[in-house]
Amino acid sequence: MSEQDRIYFAQRAAEEEKLANDAGDRAAAEAHRKLQRAYAERVLVGDRPTEEREIVA
Repeated sequence: MSEQDRIYFAQRAAEEEKLANDAGDRAAAEAHRKLQRAYAERVLVGDRPTEEREIVA
């Protein structure tokens, strides 16, 4: 993953954390926290290996 991608995901995680803290609705806050965790995990883990599948016709 490029450094630019890591920066983007870190910024998105911070934005989602702020949105979660500012949300008036409990469900909305939880949704923002889930997104925040997903973005933060992406920063820490980086790209996930993808599984290539053979298409049999």
